[in-house]
Amino acid sequence: MFQVLGSIPWQTYFQRVLSAASTGQARLISYLSGLGCFAMAVPSVLIGAVAASTDWNQTSYGLPSPFERGESTMILPLVLQHLCPAYISITGLGAIAAAAMSSADSALLSTGSMFAHNIYRKILRKKASETEVLWAMRSSMVVFGAGAAGLAFHSSSVYDLWFLSGELVYALLFPQLCCALFAPSTNTYGSAAGFLVGLLLRLLAGEPALSIPPVIHYPACSLLNGTYSQLFPFKTFTVLLTLGTILAVSRLAKALFQNNLLPHSWDVCNITGRTKREKTKLVYKSKALPLTMALGCHPRESLTQQ
Repeated sequence: MFQVLGSIPWQTYFQRVLSAASTGQARLISYLSGLGCFAMAVPSVLIGAVAASTDWNQTSYGLPSPFERGESTMILPLVLQHLCPAYISITGLGAIAAAAMSSADSALLSTGSMFAHNIYRKILRKKASETEVLWAMRSSMVVFGAGAAGLAFHSSSVYDLWFLSGELVYALLFPQLCCALFAPSTNTYGSAAGFLVGLLLRLLAGEPALSIPPVIHYPACSLLNGTYSQLFPFKTFTVLLTLGTILAVSRLAKALFQNNLLPHSWDVCNITGRTKREKTKLVYKSKALPLTMALGCHPRESLTQQ
C-alpha cells in the first residue's frame, strides 16, 4: 500500500502537474505517467527472469548465485556485467549512473527550493531579498547533499533507502495531502503536530536499513538473525494516527483561539485571520487620517456643524 499511496505526494510529480498549462493537460500527464511506469516495469521483470534462469557457474561471476550471496538487489548491474558484451555493459552502467545522478539532482533542487521558499522566506526571514533566498537555497542543497551522502555511506543498500523514503512519504506526507484536498478546515498547528507524531512513531518502530532498533514492539514483533521484524502493519497504523492528529489538533487549536481560551498574540500562524483584519483596519485609518487633519475637526463634529 505504501508503494502505491506513498508515490503520490512527491514534489517532483507536483512540479510537473503545477507546470501544466491546464487542468486537462495535468490530468493527461498523470494518466500517461501511470501507463509509462507500468511499461517501464516490463524490462525489469524480464531482466529478473533472465537472471533467475541463468546458470551462473558458466559465467565469470561463478557460484553461489547472487540470491544466495544476498546480492539480489544488484541484479541489474550484475546482468550487464556478466551476461552482456563489454560495450553493452559500459553503455548500460553509464546510463544507470546518469539516471541516478539526474534523480539525485532533481531531488536536491526541489528540496533546496522548498526549504528556501517555504521555510526560510515564509518563517525565518519574511523580508529576505531574492539574492538572500538564492544563497539560502544553495546552502541548503549543500547541507542536504552531505546528509544524503552520509546516509548512503552508512546504509548497506541504496535500494533500502529508496524504500525508506517511500515509507516516510507515505507516513508523513500522504495524510497532509489528504487533509489539504478533503479537509480544508485543518490548519498549520495540526499539520505540524501530525508531522512530528508521524515521524516519531516511524522512528520508534525501528529501521534495519539505518541499524535503528525498534523501541515500540508492535504485536507479532520477532527477532530473526539479529534483526527485528515488525509483522504488524505499523506503517498504515502510523498514517491513521497522523491523520487523526492533524484533524484533532486543528480543531482544538481553532476552538482555543476562537473562544478566547488562548490569547490571540499566541496565534503565530494566524489561523483566525485576526492579524490580517487588524492590519486592514490600520490601513483604513491611515488613509482617513489626512482627510480629518485637513478638515481640522473630527468627522462627527463636522457633520454636526453642517
